[in-house]
Amino acid sequence: MKKYLAYVCGHYLPIGYEEFYAALEAEGIEYKIVHKNKQIIIFESEKDPTAAAARCAFIHALILLSDTGEIENNKINITEDVKHLEIEKNKTFCVRVCKIGRKEINISSVDLERKLGNQVYFKYEKSNLEVDLVHPDYSFLAILHGTNFFLGLELWSLDRKKYFVRESSERDFFRPGGMKTDFARAIVNLSRINKGEIFFDPFCGGGGFLLEASELGAYVIGSDLDTYAVRGANRNLKQFENYNSSLYRGDSRYLAIKEADAIATDPPYSLQSSTHGEKVPNLIYDFLIATKDVLKPGKHLVFSSPASISSEDIVEKTDYKLVTLIDCVIHKSLTRRILVLK
Repeated sequence: MKKYLAYVCGHYLPIGYEEFYAALEAEGIEYKIVHKNKQIIIFESEKDPTAAAARCAFIHALILLSDTGEIENNKINITEDVKHLEIEKNKTFCVRVCKIGRKEINISSVDLERKLGNQVYFKYEKSNLEVDLVHPDYSFLAILHGTNFFLGLELWSLDRKKYFVRESSERDFFRPGGMKTDFARAIVNLSRINKGEIFFDPFCGGGGFLLEASELGAYVIGSDLDTYAVRGANRNLKQFENYNSSLYRGDSRYLAIKEADAIATDPPYSLQSSTHGEKVPNLIYDFLIATKDVLKPGKHLVFSSPASISSEDIVEKTDYKLVTLIDCVIHKSLTRRILVLK
């Protein structure tokens, strides 16, 4: 079993944890949590979890741990040499430092990187490594978290630019109040959708969830009562060359599809999206009843609603089982409640 560390984004921390667990499950990666603290998940796994991290929007980085330690009196003390990594000979490397939260060491990141670079060099002296700060073969990441220290080989790091290009403001069809792309990706990940599977959004709007599920390799189906929204979602899918899809105008209470491997959606709240005269609790209940025979057994449905609606009480009246409930404060007047059902 190898030991890994996932560095979780501090913003929307609860959904960041759950997104990563869901991604591990979707990729069929068994794991055991060894330690969890704010923004840090240390876990053991026999299978490389890079594929799971790479699909996540709220994971900053994933490292294969080599050393852990403690910070005391402005020094780093290695307390556990986790593992000598398999490093090829005559390669290049660099070390980056990331400090999380309260600073317990008064040494600049540049000086720390230099010191830790020397440590890595001597630890793998037989590999004859050379420093390359621009295009290294191996990147080591040191994370300083309070009085804790972690060092490992960086397997993957988040590139936020790939989400920015699909933000609502960058799409051909723009709808005010659209969910941010990274948040939409996290919700899609919570549905455990996988490549080649069928993903369905019965309130697709401008197609934000459809875009993210399509990026993960799913066949996406979207519907909406608003013809204008369906046409707009189609434009957005074409803009990003996501043609593995079907869209139709339809009522979420009377579904025209036969089956789906995952469902994720954001029902209208009467804030910026119309419910067409229907009360939100009734709309949520009716769409849950309608999807029961569409979603394959053992699969997941994810939806969001304002916390004030108490959608978990609505779920209790259906055949769905509540798996996870996550509250995320979006702004002063909205706490978005994410519910994962099975």
